[in-house]
Amino acid sequence: MLSASIAALVASVVVPTTAVDEQQVIDQKLAELRGEVAELRAACDPQGSWLTAARAGEIRELVRDVLADAGTRDSLQAAGMTAGRRDRFFLASEDGNWVMNVQGYTQVRYAFDYRPSNPAAPGDSVDTFGASIRRMRFQFEGTVVDPTWRYKLQFVSYQGSVLSPDDIYLEKTLAPGLSLRIGQFNLPFLRESLIPDSVTTMVDRAGTEFFFSAGRGQGIQLTAEGEHLRASAGVFDSFDVKSNYFSSGSSRNQAWDSPTVADYCFMARAEWKLAGTWTQCRDFAGWRTGEFGVLIGAAGEIEKKGNNAGTSDPSIEPLVAGATVDIGIEWPGASIFSYFVWRQIDPGVAGMNNANQYGLVVQGGYFVTDDVELTARYEYGDADTMPNGGAGAVGTLVNNGYPYNSTVTVGANWYISGQFLKLSWDIGYAFQGVGAFASPPGAFLADGTSSSGQFNQSGQVLARMQVQLMW
Repeated sequence: MLSASIAALVASVVVPTTAVDEQQVIDQKLAELRGEVAELRAACDPQGSWLTAARAGEIRELVRDVLADAGTRDSLQAAGMTAGRRDRFFLASEDGNWVMNVQGYTQVRYAFDYRPSNPAAPGDSVDTFGASIRRMRFQFEGTVVDPTWRYKLQFVSYQGSVLSPDDIYLEKTLAPGLSLRIGQFNLPFLRESLIPDSVTTMVDRAGTEFFFSAGRGQGIQLTAEGEHLRASAGVFDSFDVKSNYFSSGSSRNQAWDSPTVADYCFMARAEWKLAGTWTQCRDFAGWRTGEFGVLIGAAGEIEKKGNNAGTSDPSIEPLVAGATVDIGIEWPGASIFSYFVWRQIDPGVAGMNNANQYGLVVQGGYFVTDDVELTARYEYGDADTMPNGGAGAVGTLVNNGYPYNSTVTVGANWYISGQFLKLSWDIGYAFQGVGAFASPPGAFLADGTSSSGQFNQSGQVLARMQVQLMW
């Protein structure tokens, strides 16, 4: 009788019938238990010797059994959760086949820029400053039908623009480590472009990335991943190109019959992981709690245009080819990443030279504490804006802006709550005038226009502070 009563009471304490008033139920049951134990003690052994070693052992075993049963119940309940938050908010079917993960982030930025040349008033300097919503993204991704079918829907707003589709694709796992993706997504070229802009080392990506990025485009891509090697290759409508011969604009959200769709467009990227894990390759930070890792990558792109919507000369039918190599090394507490990129544009017209463009980026970070990282970056590039010589002409690449890019940037990140809540600062200096590599949404501004002729004015300074919140 005593054992049965104690077991029933302990079970009711450990596994309450309702979750809402759990603490009240526990307090009430404990009070009842104390009272009954006192009554039993008085009735069974007025001298106080009722709790022998044998009885104590029996009670301990009963308590262990009840706690084990309660743990099993909690585990089963968690496994059957259909809504909640782990690393992100989610909705799921009971069988786990239909899942929707919901995530997003906002980047609020204040920037100050000093230019020794004023495009609006040649010979004067100009200060530009203000706050902006640099990015706001909403992402829905998960599985449908079964875990081998994945999807992603991502919408973005830049600098207060209308919210528009960014990533829209469906992906099928064909076999372990082999998947096929179709839709719109980040094209497999520069690794700096493939790393989400929520986990960049500096406040924003390099101007070199802005100039050479393949952007997002529509197509189909096959990816194979093993323990040390990963490769992606695909056929696409087009990729982003910036040159005097053909400046395509963004290939994101373009129609299938757009004049910028290429006659053919192929792209492939391969990565070799010498050390570390694929998970740590998702950002550039060398976390103190991380491990040593090395990743080497290479990619190539080729595209043939049967028309020329980028300039006023319809006789030009550009052939664009590009290649890049990169290396990233991470230590516990430090990291370094570098890449070289090259692109050639053949206008397809006799007597016109090819445009040969290239860029180099070196950046790194060092954690002075578990949450504070010092950062630095240097970049150089040549847009080859005038491959045939001659004077600048309005309507060409950034009005035939100064072709070179030589800038250095230093800064810091304070990871208040990892990447979920982060405060970042940096300040950059341009050793040469900024023209073709100007990227107003996120980095240096153009030093001049064709009419002002101020592109060769060095000394532009850009300071930025940004807070990021992910949910």
